[in-house]
Amino acid sequence: MTQRNDATARLWIRNPDSLGKEVDPNLLEAAQRVWDRARFVVIRYLADDLDAADILEAIVDSISRSPNGHQPIRHLDAYLLRSVAREAIRRRRRRLPITLCDSVTLDRLSAAVALDWDRTLDDERWMALLKASLDSTGRQMLEYRVLEYDWRFIAKSMGYANEHSAEVQFRKKIDRALERIQAHHGPGLTRGFRRGSHE
Repeated sequence: MTQRNDATARLWIRNPDSLGKEVDPNLLEAAQRVWDRARFVVIRYLADDLDAADILEAIVDSISRSPNGHQPIRHLDAYLLRSVAREAIRRRRRRLPITLCDSVTLDRLSAAVALDWDRTLDDERWMALLKASLDSTGRQMLEYRVLEYDWRFIAKSMGYANEHSAEVQFRKKIDRALERIQAHHGPGLTRGFRRGSHE
């Protein structure tokens, strides 16, 4: 099973809802449509997507249980994603902060092979959080680096003038992503890997 299929399998919308009412098919379809984006929202705030299914399922159940007198939600996708973000922020406030690293360490990490399960899990969570904070170009460049493509190949594939230009732009994207992560998790945070394991 691929990672994407595994993530999709974790989403299970209760139908009928917790009050025994049939869930609106439009609401079910919207939940499926936003699932991948909802996972990235949760990753951005909580550093992993372990709570994503629980959050989205609870929101769908809450909407379904709302009284009939309420006006129908006009933009379901946007409403669901905003609700997921609010709940992720609420849960984040209850948790301990994660630790961040600088972009030089991150570049080494993206090509590193983890030798034990604890470190592998930490690295995967960190990479998922980073990907959620990068734009699409930055994510593609990061994927190339993880796959150990050199800067010459990346520059040619991504339309940069030369390898130096591609590397500089990538570092800028990484720095912006780290700033976004710090803005969500607080400025005094450092990356949550075991101390000394990447030095």
